[in-house]
Amino acid sequence: MPQLDPSVFAPQLVWLALTFGFLFVALAGVVLPRIRKTLTARDDWIAARVDAAAALRDEAEAARLAYEAALQEARGRALTVAQEMRVASQAEADAEKTALEAQLAEQMREADARLTAARDAALAGVPSAAADIVGDIVVALGGDAPDAAVVKTALDKAANA
Repeated sequence: MPQLDPSVFAPQLVWLALTFGFLFVALAGVVLPRIRKTLTARDDWIAARVDAAAALRDEAEAARLAYEAALQEARGRALTVAQEMRVASQAEADAEKTALEAQLAEQMREADARLTAARDAALAGVPSAAADIVGDIVVALGGDAPDAAVVKTALDKAANA
């Protein structure tokens, strides 16, 4: 094998050093700065995107807080409106109840007056009806028709006893 021949080691080492030196200079001078530039640009691009995402996250958080505040305010207003409606309907129901109670009280007074008048009319006719019945009973038992004044006196005496 010619690579292992000790007489050709020196030229091989020279060519090795020249090739290594050329590749080192080419990589250090051209390739590595381009790679470094690309990595820097990529880092800058990622940092910009992270900053934009953080800004959007902050904006979304602010929007969420505003939404929750608006929702809380709307719930409060809805509760207030519901309470006002309940108070208004209760007041209306109370007014209707009062009016109905007044109407029923008036009807009860009228009915009581009619009942009292009917009772008084019925009681006014009781003495004359009792006198007629007593006279009919005496006649039915075989007696003569009694005098109305005698019957009235007897009924008055029985009513006072």
